[in-house]
Formats: sequence, structure tokens, C-alpha cells
Amino acid sequence: MKVSSIVAFSGLFLLPPAAALVPLKFINDCVNFATGFANENTEVLSSTYVLKGTVIPLPDSCTLAVTARANFCRVKLKVTTSSSSQVITEAWLPTDWKNKGKRMVMNGNSGWGGCILFEDLAWASGLGFAAIGHDTGHVGPVATGFSNPEVWKDWVYRSVLVATKAGKAATNHFYNTPLNKSYFIGCSTGGRQALKLAQDSPDEYDGILAAAPAAYWPNIEVSEAIYAQAVGTEGSPTYLNQAQWEAVDAATMAQCDGIDGVLDGILENPAQCDFHPELMLCGPGQTWLLNGCLTLAQVQTVKKLYAPIYGNHGRYIYPGIVPGAIPSQGMFLKYGPFVGGGPKDFLRYVVFNDPSYDLVSQFNLDTADLMLDNDWSGAHSNKSDLSGLQASGNKLLMYHGLADVAIPPEASYRYYNSVSLNMTLPPSGLDSFFRFFPISSLGHCAGGKGAGYVGGPSQVQLYPGAADSVPAGNSALMSLVKWVEQNEAPETLRGYKVGLLGETLGQKDHCKYPLKMTYKGSGNPNNRGSWKCVKID
Repeated sequence: MKVSSIVAFSGLFLLPPAAALVPLKFINDCVNFATGFANENTEVLSSTYVLKGTVIPLPDSCTLAVTARANFCRVKLKVTTSSSSQVITEAWLPTDWKNKGKRMVMNGNSGWGGCILFEDLAWASGLGFAAIGHDTGHVGPVATGFSNPEVWKDWVYRSVLVATKAGKAATNHFYNTPLNKSYFIGCSTGGRQALKLAQDSPDEYDGILAAAPAAYWPNIEVSEAIYAQAVGTEGSPTYLNQAQWEAVDAATMAQCDGIDGVLDGILENPAQCDFHPELMLCGPGQTWLLNGCLTLAQVQTVKKLYAPIYGNHGRYIYPGIVPGAIPSQGMFLKYGPFVGGGPKDFLRYVVFNDPSYDLVSQFNLDTADLMLDNDWSGAHSNKSDLSGLQASGNKLLMYHGLADVAIPPEASYRYYNSVSLNMTLPPSGLDSFFRFFPISSLGHCAGGKGAGYVGGPSQVQLYPGAADSVPAGNSALMSLVKWVEQNEAPETLRGYKVGLLGETLGQKDHCKYPLKMTYKGSGNPNNRGSWKCVKID
């Protein structure tokens, strides 16, 4: 192990009030973290004591700044994974770790990674966890570095494993006490990482939280490439602008909102919605500006996006976008002028290693077969045999927003049911180690119209006030902790409808699959007492 730089705490003897009760030993141990620290292929870049309430600038991140929610030691590590690749890992080690359960949590990534989710590190360290994050082996949210196969391997699987080892070593070294329990939480790409750990490394974490997991890779990239061609660029006949997509959502609600028994702008079970965009078709002489209708080409676009995707010879590729999801976060624009970041980069820097590859003009279903038939260093995380996890005694909690436009929730239903079939276990047989919670109104990881804040990964950055207003004990993370440490298996996940300032506007207890949320027939739909869990018919 090599030490390149250690950043010392500058106010060692003039401590402000926030640090008045912090032992000087903690601060000195932080400044001198590198002394005696050893982990394979790991270099300590810095160790800095940070006060609660400090606004931490993050010039090399996807986040401008974050506010510390605890007094902690911030340790930055570099783990070399090959002669041409490395993973940057951060460990945020709070002062109150030992009396908060001596736990560690690894925070997953989003998209193409390259960004540590510092908001999640601040949130978790504020709860007393040793919070660990990493950059997946490259810098920034783009995929240009994947032309190096070693960097791609880091993104697929290696970065999580080496960051896990480094994070555990850093935690044990700093506190000079073995950690009690370790947890992994992640959404989207982080959810893919979570499932991959559960499938391939089930002994690494006592509890794993997989939110909206990108399990079927590269099916997602194929589907987005097909969407890109279907929608076209802004100004093309097939393109819908934001106002038109919002009109599609309004029409969806007009046709389907009452199916669940209450008109609240939320579809509790979007699969029951048989939406007909044909009813929005312009008649002779009608236009969008005058009549709020859609052309035939635009109606066909909506139908394509809502339908399952098939490839050559009827090959099933991926579920369609769920009704009621498209405007949940404005992410429908990714299928217009901003489309291609995912599939375009994957095709350019992984599939063909050709930065000039043009998705719109060159992609076809033969390319889709090429993408689907290659292992891509094990990018899939859809293995349906979780017998290793079952034998380990560790736990997997999965949830997915039912208004998710980026990763259709049907993918998680499909994965859960594939595990059930492969292991010949009904839901009651899976319950001891694997539970799945569909979350109505939740968009992709965060956002949405209803009670979608469940205290999970990638949620605090959208609703920073919720970290203070929503009881941490009701969070998905702490539900997982209670399951692991107290054998209190969650039957529901508490969701909160959160205002712009973090205030609570409503609550709902989301049911464990295969039960479904059902309105009792009366009462305020924002009151969790107005709902119950019943068996699916």
C-alpha cells in the first residue's frame, strides 16, 4: 500500500460546536488513517475529518456539493484493478458508528456509473453507517472509457468487488473493531449490481437492497435503441413533444384511473390498463394546436412504446413502457432529442469500438441479435438460481416503481417469477430470503405523483428534506436491517408522498408481491389506512 497524500484537519485545537464532543483521538486517527492500513493494490489518496453541516464541494463528481449529515472521517482510496484500470472508492466513517450497530453500507451506482452517489453517502453516514461508494472504474456519466476492456470489466462486476473489499478493510482498520453487518443498496445500475452480488457473491453482504434493477442487460440497451428509431428526432413526424406526452398521460388516466377504485391520478396496477391511444387520433382537418389530437404517425409511436419488444423471428426482447409512466419524471425526452446516451454509447464503445457509429441510421435487428447473444463480460444479472443466497442465510429485498419509464416494472416481475420457477419455490418459499415490493406511482428510483419515497437508494437527492421529515426507521434500508438483524421480515414498505420542502403529504404501505394494493372503498387515498393488501385474483 502506498500513501500519496493525507489531508489534515486544520482546526484541530479550535473545534467549532458541532465537534465539541468528538474525541481528539477520532480526529487524529482520521488524519493518520494510512498508518498501518493495508489492502491489496490499494493506495490511500486522502483522509479528512469533516464536520456535520459542512457543505462539501465535489468538483470531480456529477454532484456539485453535498452537506455532511454527521461528523465523519472521509477516506479516499484508489484500487488498481489492472495495468490500465483503477477504481476510486470513498469511505465516510461517522463518529457514532459503534453505538449505531457497527454496520457498513455500500452504495451502488446509476447509469454508466463514473459518479459516486455522494447524497446517499451523506444520508447513510448520517444514520450511523460506514458508508462506502465507488466510481465503477471511470470518471463521469459517459461510456467513452469502455473501449478499454479492463474498464468495461470494472463496470460490469469488478469495481463492486474490489470496492467492497477496500470498504470493509477501511472500516475495520479505522474503528479497530470488526464490523457487525454489511449491506448493499442500489437502484437501476446499482440494482443490477445488487442482483449480481446476490447471484454470484451471496456471502459478501448480509442484506442486499435492489431497486428498479437493470437485470436484463443488454436487453435494455436494445429496447432503447428501438425506441430511439421509433420516436425519431425532434421535428420528425413520429416525434411527440412534452405537452403531447402529458396529453397521452391525461388520456391514460381518463381511461384507466378508476380501475383501482379511486380517482387519484395513480395506477395501482398499470398492467390492468388497456390504453387505446387511437382515441387521440386527429380527424380530418384537426391539428394538435387547435384540437389537442395526435397524427397517425404519433399514435403509432405511442403504441410501439407501450407494446412489448420483439426482434428477429419473433424473439422476445423486453417489456414495453408501462401506462402512466412516461411523464413521471420528464424522462420521456430521452426517447427524443437526448436519446442514445445508453445504447449509442454501448454500441460505440463496447459492441463496435467505433466512436462514429450512428444509432439512427445503422442499428437494426441483426445488431440487436449481436448485442443479445454476447455475454459482454457477464453484464446480465438475471440468473434465476439464488440457492447460494438461500444457503447463506442472507437477504435480498427488491422493489420497483410502477411508474418507471426507464426500466419497466414488468422486468422485475419477470425476474422474481423466474426465480420462483427455477427454484420450484412459491412466494411463501422465497419469503425467507427474497421479497419483492411493487411501489405504485414511483418513477425511476425516485419521483412520481404519490407515496413513492420509501427511503431507498438514489431518493434523497431528489427530496433532501425527506431525510429529516421521514422517520428513518420506516425506510427500506432500515426494513432490511430489521429483517437481517432482528428477523423482522417486512410485509409492507412504507411510502411517503413528499412535498418540495420534504414535508409529508400522504402515506401508503406498499404490499409484498404477490399481494396487491386495494382501495377499501372510502377514505382519503393519501391515508395509508384507506388501503389494504389482498391476494391477486
